[in-house]
Order: sequence, then structure tokens, then C-alpha cells
Amino acid sequence: MRKMLLKRVPAQYLLIVAFGLLLLGLVYLQIAQYRQYQHLSTQYNNITGNSVDKLSLLINLRRGSDYVQTKVLHLLLTKDSDEVAATQKIIQQEVARNDTNIHEFEQLLVAPQEKLWFDSLVQYRKQNNLIRAMLIKKARHDSFAAARLFYLNNQYRSFENLQWANSKLAAFVKDSANHQKQMLNNTIANDNRTLLEVNGLIVLLLLVMGIAVIRALQKMKESHLQLAESEAKYRFLAEHTNEIINRCDASGKLLFVNQAFKEKLGYDDADIARLSIPDILDESSLHTFNANPSPDVEGTILKNVQKVYKTKSGQKLHVEGSIIIDYQNKKCVSAEAFFNDVTEKYKLQEQLKASEKKYRSIFEITPLPMLAYDAHTFQILQINPAAIQHYGFTEAEWHTKKITDIIEETYLPDALQVLRKLQQNTAPYEGYMKHITKQGSVIEVEMRGVPFEYEGKPARLVTVLDVTERNQMGNRLSKAILDTQEQERFQISAELHDNVNQILTGAVFTLGLLNKTEMDSNRKEAVETAHKYISMAMEAIRKISHRLAPPSFNLVDFSDSIQMLLNSINTDRKYQIEFAYNIPPETKMKEDVMLNIYRILQEQLSNIHKYAAATRIEVSLNIEAGRAELYIADNGQGFDMHAPRTGIGLRNIERRAALFSGYCRIQSSPGNGCSVKVLLPV
Repeated sequence: MRKMLLKRVPAQYLLIVAFGLLLLGLVYLQIAQYRQYQHLSTQYNNITGNSVDKLSLLINLRRGSDYVQTKVLHLLLTKDSDEVAATQKIIQQEVARNDTNIHEFEQLLVAPQEKLWFDSLVQYRKQNNLIRAMLIKKARHDSFAAARLFYLNNQYRSFENLQWANSKLAAFVKDSANHQKQMLNNTIANDNRTLLEVNGLIVLLLLVMGIAVIRALQKMKESHLQLAESEAKYRFLAEHTNEIINRCDASGKLLFVNQAFKEKLGYDDADIARLSIPDILDESSLHTFNANPSPDVEGTILKNVQKVYKTKSGQKLHVEGSIIIDYQNKKCVSAEAFFNDVTEKYKLQEQLKASEKKYRSIFEITPLPMLAYDAHTFQILQINPAAIQHYGFTEAEWHTKKITDIIEETYLPDALQVLRKLQQNTAPYEGYMKHITKQGSVIEVEMRGVPFEYEGKPARLVTVLDVTERNQMGNRLSKAILDTQEQERFQISAELHDNVNQILTGAVFTLGLLNKTEMDSNRKEAVETAHKYISMAMEAIRKISHRLAPPSFNLVDFSDSIQMLLNSINTDRKYQIEFAYNIPPETKMKEDVMLNIYRILQEQLSNIHKYAAATRIEVSLNIEAGRAELYIADNGQGFDMHAPRTGIGLRNIERRAALFSGYCRIQSSPGNGCSVKVLLPV
């Protein structure tokens, strides 16, 4: 009956059934093996995770113990009682974290031996905490010597026992985990031996692989179709892009060029068929052609490549871009270039270089010192030979300096204000200043600066004109004029005092005689009135004479002369005057310097009296660093420093300071009074 049944069933169906049964058997074995592996993997992960968690907690405990011990040692070494409370708080926080780690580790305990080591660790930790608490207590009472001795006798040994117990427990955890992993590995090896007994099922795997190969071929066909479509799109883009694209073989023979290549270089298809890369390269770029590139040296992509192509008409075409090299067995088989036409950019760069060369030649040969500095950092960027010769600094020394390093210190505050304003202002600048040479000499200069860009950074180019000799000659002339004026003042003062006053004195005497004769009341009143007016004129002439005549510093101390000058404008007690004179008696100033200081003070007091509407005046005169410092300030109505000046008083003060190689700084604003600071070398 069984034979009859087999005869009725077609052979292909039997093969299909057999194939199905074998396939089901393979699937069943694979599922069983997968479940077994999954179970073993879970066990393995649990063992690994448990041991990793334990070791991580032990590492955290060790780090926490080290951190606490470090804090204790730091406290004992610094001996700072103020840090005891803060350190104790930090230690308590760290101990609390370690308590959490201990609790978490206890939840993971499995083996009895592990429990014994853990109990030992806990015991040592409690002992260490107790000893540390006693040590902190001693430190809180400033017994740092006793605390260090206590640390050496107890804490150090306790800490070593704690770390020893931690290390032993960690070693036990590692050994236990390795032992369990080894048991799992043995189980897996036994399962693998069982699988070797069913090698016959590999035939089914081969059949499955065959099906997979067929499917893969189908996929390859689909991929080829997609690749062909992508290549068509690439060709379309390559033909219509503005980039110059060409492909060549290892010998340099052109295999493909796009439309932009033909248009830019002027070659047709017939020309391209016989051309190679060396044929279209200019002589300046021929040496860059490498017929045997190596992937170990050049790589597969060459970026920022610059070349010069030669057009059909013989013109040069500057290009820039990338080259992709295709290698097989480390040998170049083809290369594809993607270039942009940068001819116009190259021409502009050449023009810029020519312009820069022309500027540099002017910069180098000009007889005036020129320097360039960074507008933000004030660092010197460039100097010309005239600046090196005039100032005495070498070129290397210049490049270590800032523009502020050569400015004389009295001008430095104002100069810094100007420099900071110029950071936000691109207008040209002209100004007067004093500079210092390498030899320490002070020179007076006129500066003219213009903004420009230096290597992409905002900078300023400054031309310096040394006007020291010109100003000194002008100062000598001005001093001579001032001396002449002082002599004229003295002569006018003497004439008023000796002649005019004598005439008026005679008139007063005559009127006195008339007053003794018999006169009616009207005539007597007229004589008295004339007597009064003549006396007033004499007093006015006396004041004018004293104001015009230079004070004699040989007869009266300089401080007394200044005090009398201050008293002369305060006869009606209108001002509260504070005067400080801090010049040592042994200091001898030249008479012309004292006279100049006196006239400057006289000029500013006159300005205050006429315009300031002030109630308080502050005057001080000091000697500092070999210079006389005169300071005059008032609490008057002030004025706008930027408004045009109509008077000449302040200009006279500035001119007098400059005549003696001094410095004058005037500060004022509406409603805030005015201050004048004059520095004169003595």
C-alpha cells in the first residue's frame, strides 16, 4: 500500500516536501540555538553588568576616600583654621555620597565570601570615619601639630587598611566574574559541538545562498540602470556648467571635456582627439604635470590646484580648482579636473602687487619717518628707513613696540583718547605731539595719519615731521619778544610811578594848599572832589604800575609774590582761595621760569575774575620729576572745550608753556568749572 502511494505522488512533490521538512528542521534548530544563545547571553550580560556595577561603585568609593583624605591632608598642610568648617562640610558631603555607594553595593552582593570582604570594608570604613572625626575635632581647636601626629599614628594606617579592603573586594569581584564567564564559555563550546553533528543541514543553507545570489543579480541589474541614469544626469550637468571639466588617462590623453572647456580654450572635437594635458599647459605650469601620481603621496583628491592653460589662440587662461585621481592597484588610471576661470582675479592680483610695489618704493625712499600701526592693538606693523634713522631704534626693536611706547608721558593720556577715537573714525588725523627717541631725547613732531587696511586688518599710516628745531627757533624768538614786553612793561610801570604819579602828587599838594584858603562852599566842594578823583587816579596808576612791573623775586620770596597776587584779586573777599606751595627751599628755579609761572597764574586769575563767576579758587605749585607743576582750578560756570574760542587768555597760557618746552592741559565743561595744569621743566 505504501508503494502504491509513492507511485501516485509525483517525484517533484516529494522533493518539495523533503525540502520543506529539511528547511523546517533547520529553522527549528536555528530557533532553538537562538533561544539558547539568548539565554546564555542574558546570563553573560547579567554577570558582566553586575561585576561592572560593583567595580564602578568600588572605584567611586576609592575616589571618594582619596578625595576625603586629600582634603584632610590639605587642611593639615595649610594650617588654616578658617578652612576647617568648610572642609568638614565638604568631607560630610563626600561621606554621604560614599554611604549611598555602600548601600547600592550591598544590594548587589551574591557570594558569601564576597559578603565577608564587604563586611571587612564596612568595618574599616567606620574605623576610618571615627578617626577622621577626632582628627577634625583637633583641627577645629587649632591643634594642628597634635592633629598631624594623630594622623601619622592612626589615620594613615586606617586609610591604608580601608584601601587594602577595597582592593581585595575588587579583586574578588573580578575573579568571581571571570569564573562564571568561563563556565558559560564551556557551555557554549558544548553547544557548538552539538551543532557540528548536523552539518548535513548546510546543504539547505547553500540552497538559500543560491536564492540570495539570484536576488543579488537582480539587484545588480537595477543598480546598473540607476547608475546609467545618474551618469546621464552628470553628463548633462557637466556639459552645461560654467566649470572647466576635463578627464584624461594615466598618460595625460584627453578622454572627455565639457562645453565650457571648448568655449574657454577655443578647441574643437578634432583638436581634442589629438591633444593631451601637456599640450594645453602653459610653460609656467608644465613642470606641475605628474604622469605617475601615488595615492600615498598625492592622495585621491588634490584641492586648491592652480594651473595656467594655453588657449588655441595662444593666450593664457588661469584656472583654479580640484583634481580627482582614480587608482587601481595603487596605479593611476585616470584623472578628472574641475577648474574655475580665475584669469580676471589673477590680473587684479597682479595690479595689486604692482600698486603695492610702487607704494613700498615711495614708503622706503621718503625722507620723512613713516610708520604703520594696528588700529586696535596699536602695535607697530611697518616702518621705513627714515624712521629707523631718525628715532635710533632697529627694525627688530620697532616691531616689538606700540605707537604709545614712543609718546612722551605727559602727552600719553591725551594721545590714548585720540587713538581710541580713531578706532571708530576713518577720517584722516593731524596733530602735534612729543616723541621719545632711543637715546631718550624728546622731539616735537607734527603727525598726519590716514586709515588703510594691512593684511586684512584695520591700520593707520602715520607720517612724522620733526619740528623741534623750528619750534625752538620760534620759542627763542617768542622769548625775546616776551623779554622785550616785560622791559616795556617795566618802563611803562616806572614812568607811571615816577613821573605821572609825581605830577598827580603835586596836584594833590596844590589842592591841599587851596583847601586852606578862604573859599565859598561850592569852590571848596569842587576842590575836595578834584582831590578825591586825583587820589583815585593815583591809586589806579599804582595798581597798574604794580601789575605791569615784573615782581622782584630777589627781594620777595616766590611764594609770597604768588600770595600777594592772589590777595590782589580778593580784596573784597569774593573768593575762597586755597593755595598750596610745595617747593623745597633748596630748589632754585631760574628767574625767567618763575616769571613765566607768575604770568600764567596772573592770566588765568584774570580769566576767572572776568568770566568764571566762581566762588572758590584752588592753586597749587609743586616740583615733581624735575618739573614744576602749576595747578589752577575754579568752581565757576565753565565752558565748552569744543566751541570756538574768541579770547586769547588760554591761548597765551598754552603759548607760554610751549615756549619753555612745557605742557599745558585745560579741562572744562559747562557748569563744571575749569582746571589748568601746566608742567614746566626747571
